[in-house]
Amino acid sequence: MRNILIVIVAVLLFVLDQTLVPFFSLHGTYGSLVFAFFGLFALLSDFDDAILLAIVVGVLQDIYFPYAFGLNILLNLLLFLTLSRAGETLKEGRKTLPVLFLALAQGIKNLMIVLVLYLFGYKGNVSSIFIAPLYTMIFALFLYNRVIAFKRIPMIKKEWKF
Repeated sequence: MRNILIVIVAVLLFVLDQTLVPFFSLHGTYGSLVFAFFGLFALLSDFDDAILLAIVVGVLQDIYFPYAFGLNILLNLLLFLTLSRAGETLKEGRKTLPVLFLALAQGIKNLMIVLVLYLFGYKGNVSSIFIAPLYTMIFALFLYNRVIAFKRIPMIKKEWKF
């Protein structure tokens, strides 16, 4: 039931990503609510959650990415696992480092996507390397407390089993 709820939240955020967020684009670039929410969730979670989140978010992002299907899944997997590892040392109450780590991860992801598209002969949006992390940082600032509240829902919370 936990995984189903995570997928439902991801789909709802993805719908918001595709319907409302593009109205706030700058030079055709905007951040991702799904990446921001579940990137923070992966940052505050363990490796198992990071793998599930990366696959779910990657598949949703690849739906509208026609040129290199699977690239978002691979990049999200690598970045969410890295964020999960980095999050082991962070305190839950501080916003600054998680938001900066997430913005850096978004910048790395956009850089890798532009480079892969260039290798395949497609012209990517180079301005997205600089603009999308700023949008993601703004989203993360607003979503951080909601991610912590989401993690504390009894159905989402992982209990220790001895």
